[in-house]
Amino acid sequence: MAKPDRGPRFLKRRGRDLTVKDGGGRKHQATLEPVDQHGTQDDGAFAFGYCKSCDWTGPARRARDKARKDAVAHQDDCPSKGKVRIGVSEDDPR
Repeated sequence: MAKPDRGPRFLKRRGRDLTVKDGGGRKHQATLEPVDQHGTQDDGAFAFGYCKSCDWTGPARRARDKARKDAVAHQDDCPSKGKVRIGVSEDDPR
């Protein structure tokens, strides 16, 4: 049985498709997708920068350009330094 504090284990990869085992020993299928490196998201009339590596979100801005600049400036301070994060959902898109 897998240790509960253990992170995901990669079992196999075929192109963009992965088979991953989580800390609880359950297998998941995942697909690698490119992400926007300097991400912004909209929330109503405001936009904010975000980082998928460390879950940082910047202040809400009216201008997307300022939100994008916040995201670029965050890269130097990012504790994850752009490392890839893996998430799974209970829904199987296949």
